[in-house]
Amino acid sequence: MKIIYISIFLLCSIVYSQSSGTVSYSFHTVNILEDAKKPQTKDFAKKNIDIANQQVFNLTFNKTKTQFVQIESLTPVSDFDQKLGNVARAGFTSHDIFSDFANGRQVEIMSDGTLVESKNEDLKWEITADTKEIGGYLCYKAILKVPFTNRYGESKVKEAIAYFAPSLPFSLGPKKFYGLPGLILELIESHKTFVVSKIKLSDQELEIDFPKGKTISKEDYEKRLESSMGGVILSKKREKDKNSQSNAIPKKALLN
Repeated sequence: MKIIYISIFLLCSIVYSQSSGTVSYSFHTVNILEDAKKPQTKDFAKKNIDIANQQVFNLTFNKTKTQFVQIESLTPVSDFDQKLGNVARAGFTSHDIFSDFANGRQVEIMSDGTLVESKNEDLKWEITADTKEIGGYLCYKAILKVPFTNRYGESKVKEAIAYFAPSLPFSLGPKKFYGLPGLILELIESHKTFVVSKIKLSDQELEIDFPKGKTISKEDYEKRLESSMGGVILSKKREKDKNSQSNAIPKKALLN
């Protein structure tokens, strides 16, 4: 493991003349609701997954800022298709995210247009010895434990897997993932994958403009979301508890 860290450090100490760039990522996921009992649920999930799998995102960066935004389609879409696209982004891909590393702040444009501001986190990656080649670049595998809240309101932890290229010494990646000694070329979260499709570096400083408007904190937005979804979460938790009780072995059976 020490050899890996030393080699990565040496590669990242190289000073690139390019201080800006744009990295394009394609997206792929599978239909996790394939076995849904209700046909309308299955059809709705498939439609959203089809939309998500067509979405492409650009990570644009300069010396201090980044923006991770969806590339808008040149083909006009209806309001209904636009809403489906927003649902697909909320459920599968990503909102538009802007990061200012010099000031340690991040702004995310949510599906409802709310600007949510938060601090850049110190991500605790575990770099492994596993490697693979992506687009001609040797990439190392890194793992990150990500805490989240499930649909029952329970606190859980999932893994995010990143493959980063030390030969591209930009500590950046898709969505809110960064902090590795090399550009993330592939990101895997459960059944969802972002993979690089194009890299364009520039020796000119690219402009990155943060969205203008009133922002709210991540904590305040989550409280607002919890209050609006509280009844739904509580209902699902009760449903889970009920199913758990119905599947439990009766006490009489234990005595026999």
